[in-house]
Amino acid sequence: MKFICNPTEFSEALAVVSKALPAKATTPILEGIKISVDNDIVTLSATDVDLFIERKIKARVLLEGETVVPGRFFTDFIKKLTDLNEIEIEKLDKDLKILYNGNETVIKPFDEDTFPEFRDGEELNSFSVKQRELRDVLERTIFCVAVDETRPILKGCLLHLKGEELTAVALDGYRLAICKCPVVLGEGTAKVVLPGKNLNEISKILDDTDDVVKVSIQKNVVKFELEHTKISTRLIEGDFIAYENIIPKDPIGVVTVNKEMFEKGLDRASLIARKRKNNYVKLDIGENSMNISSEAESMKISESVPCKLNGTNIVIAFNSKYLFDAFAKINEDYITMNFVSANAPATITPIEGDKYKYVVLPVRLAL
Repeated sequence: MKFICNPTEFSEALAVVSKALPAKATTPILEGIKISVDNDIVTLSATDVDLFIERKIKARVLLEGETVVPGRFFTDFIKKLTDLNEIEIEKLDKDLKILYNGNETVIKPFDEDTFPEFRDGEELNSFSVKQRELRDVLERTIFCVAVDETRPILKGCLLHLKGEELTAVALDGYRLAICKCPVVLGEGTAKVVLPGKNLNEISKILDDTDDVVKVSIQKNVVKFELEHTKISTRLIEGDFIAYENIIPKDPIGVVTVNKEMFEKGLDRASLIARKRKNNYVKLDIGENSMNISSEAESMKISESVPCKLNGTNIVIAFNSKYLFDAFAKINEDYITMNFVSANAPATITPIEGDKYKYVVLPVRLAL
């Protein structure tokens, strides 16, 4: 195997596929990135068994072949050569040589025959969506994926295709995130639950462009196809929570508030809230003003921000982190919060439309 390539393009491709490398490999071969050279294409691939990423780049191929290199070391080393115009990669016998600027580095590759192959299954359904739309939907939801192992299904994010609309849903028992986007091409219905950590890596690969990504649903796998990249992730088996039943209905109060002003007041109050065990911030919402307060053993704070309330006044408390996490995903200047009671979940929505929805459990206040 022998080829010459641009080190910057090579490094960028390695950075993409290295996202599939496991934090702690169960077998040494999973620490590797496979390099396959055919015609004028170099194909890089890596997997942790649950996530598989493949990226192709063009190169000047002198000899076809394949090998598996130590993934993280090789990725880091090539990154340090990106100031050069070209480098040469050559495998002879049991050694792999990296030739650059009259110098060479030799490493011992893995046995490529033991690298796990990822085979496509029968396509059950598929749809296409703009990369920027899919990335936005994932970023607005996956932060709500559960981190504990008690309910494995909650470690995943639901992708629900219904006609020409894709909905992503995630929840962890304390908050729920829902976000929607249109699909470019798709029909019928489909529901799949994918690991949150895999979708997080996929969202980092997607570009902020109108280029389309094809999503293919197979029996145990969902595949994302970009122009030069293929990503496959295994499904999480089981039925997702009936999240529609969690969303509160018939609010007694709907408040509209400037997000930045609310955040700043909340931020100051949360500094004091961290001093106490239950870490909550209290909101006392009236017709034209929202009072934000918190207190600890030796300090307290009380601030007011203007708001517009339609409905009944309410006093309710939240873990401020859950509000901040939702606010971080909202770009609008104003937000709407819907309340059913002081002990029922509150819903955060845009002023117009239903692109996203966040549901947050309150902290029960002592009487």
